[in-house]
Amino acid sequence: MKAVDLLGLVMPRTAAKYLMGRYQFQQAQRLYEGVSSSQYRPTIANRTSGDGVMNIAGGRLREYSRELEENHDLVVSVFDDLVNNTIGEGARVQPMVRMADGKLAEDFNDSLGELWTKWGQDPETTGELAFPSVERLVARCMFRDGEIFVQKVIDGRYPHRTDLRLALELIEADFCPFDYQDISRNVLHGVENNAWNRATAFWLWKNHPGDPLNLSIMPRAEDLKRVPASDMLHIKFSRRLRQRRGVPIIHAVLNRMRDVKDYEESERIAAKVAADMTGFIKRTAEYNGPTEVNASGNREFSLQAGAIFQLQPGEDVATIASNRPNAGLEKFRNAMLRAVAGGTGTRYSSISRDYNGTYSAQRQELVEGAIAYRAHFAYLVSRFHRPVYEQFIAQAMLSKQLGRIPRGLDMTTLNRVDFRAPALPWIDPSSEAKAYATLVEANLESRAEIMRQRGRDPVKVIEEIEEERASGLSAVMIQKAAASATPGQASEDAQPGETDSAAAA
Repeated sequence: MKAVDLLGLVMPRTAAKYLMGRYQFQQAQRLYEGVSSSQYRPTIANRTSGDGVMNIAGGRLREYSRELEENHDLVVSVFDDLVNNTIGEGARVQPMVRMADGKLAEDFNDSLGELWTKWGQDPETTGELAFPSVERLVARCMFRDGEIFVQKVIDGRYPHRTDLRLALELIEADFCPFDYQDISRNVLHGVENNAWNRATAFWLWKNHPGDPLNLSIMPRAEDLKRVPASDMLHIKFSRRLRQRRGVPIIHAVLNRMRDVKDYEESERIAAKVAADMTGFIKRTAEYNGPTEVNASGNREFSLQAGAIFQLQPGEDVATIASNRPNAGLEKFRNAMLRAVAGGTGTRYSSISRDYNGTYSAQRQELVEGAIAYRAHFAYLVSRFHRPVYEQFIAQAMLSKQLGRIPRGLDMTTLNRVDFRAPALPWIDPSSEAKAYATLVEANLESRAEIMRQRGRDPVKVIEEIEEERASGLSAVMIQKAAASATPGQASEDAQPGETDSAAAA
C-alpha cells in the first residue's frame, strides 16, 4: 500500500490537502512562462484601477513631460508632429444645415461660416488667441499634460466684446488638484462623479497654485470652486477605463527620452573636451631634472600657440587619445527615436527629420501615422469642437445673430457641421494625382471629396475653375503644356505632377 493511501486511512483530511496541493502544483507547470517568476523576473501583481495608478503617479508625469519639452528638442519634435498633423492650422469648419427638401441651405451656411470666423477672431477670455491658436494649444496640452479644461463662459460676469455671449476659458490641469478628494461626494483627484462614473463637477483652484503671486500663500480648501460639468469641457488622453485624469502621451517613453537626453549631453561634453587638445609629460627613471615642483610634485610651465619648450632627459610628451565624436551616436539615436515614434504614434521621419527613404516606405509611414492622427482629431472633434460649435449656435440664436431664418429650413439640422482634419501631404504629386484620377474615373470617389482631402473648399475650387474656363485661361494652359511636353516628361513650366493634377481636376 502506498504511503498516501495509508495516510488517507489514518488522517484523511491531511491526505486530501496533500493531494490537492500536488494537483495545483502540476497545473502550475502548464501556466504561461511569461507569468513565471524568477530572480530575474519578479512577480508583478498590479490590480489597481486607472484611478489607483494615477493616485500613485499624481502630477509627476505631467511635470516630467513639461521638463522634457522645455529642455529637450526631440520631445518638442514629438509634440510638434502630433499637433501639426492632428490640428495643423486649425480644423476646417463647414456648416451643413439643410432645407426641408434635403438640399443644403448654401446661403445660410455661408452666413454661419462667416459668423463663426468672426467669433473665432476673439473666442477666449484673455483676448490673446484666435480660434486656430486655441485649437493648437488645446491639442498640445492634451498631448503634453494629458488633459486640459475649457470652461464655457456664457453669463454676464465676463465682458463679452460682441453680442454673441460666448467665450472660452482655457484652464491648465494644475488648477484641478490631484490630492483633493471627498468620499461623501465621490470626489477623487478633483473630479466629482456620480454613481455611473460620469463627471458631474470639477473642483478647481481660483488661481494657479504655481503662479509667483500665489507662492507665498498656503492653498486652502476655501480657495477651491465647484464648476458643474455642464459648463466645463474636460479634454484628456487616457488608456484606461474610468480614469478621471489624463496622462501625457509620452508616458511610456519618458525614461527613454530622459536617457537619450543624458547620453547626448555626455557625448557633447566628450566631443568638446576632445576638441581641446590635451597633452602630458611622461617621466622615466632616467629623469634628473629640476627639483622645483609645485605642491602636487609636478613641474609647472605655461603653453601657448606655437610655444617651444625643452624636455629634460627622461621626459617624453604624449597626448590623450580621443574617439569623439562617437561614430555610433547617430545610429543609436535613430534606433531610440524609432522606439519613441512607436510609443507615441508619431512618424520617425518627422521627429528625426530623416527623410532618406523610398516612396513606398514614406507612403506606408504616412498611412500608418495618419490613423493615429485621425483618431486624435476625431476625439478632439467629439469632446471640444462639436460642443463649442453647438454652444455657439445656441448663443447665436439667443442673440439673434443668425439673421433671417430662410423659409423651409430644417431646424433639426441647425447643429450639423463638418469638421475636416488637415490635408495629408503629397509625397509624390504625380503618383497621388494619378491615383485620384483613377478613383474618379472608376466612380469610387467624388471630385468634391478629393478636394476636401486636399484641404480645399469644393465650392470655391469649382468657382475658380469656372472663372478660368470663362476667361479661356484654362484652355491656354492645357495647350501650352501639351505643346511643350515630351513623351515621359512633364512641361518645363509645370512642377512634377502638375499636369496630372490638372487632368485629375
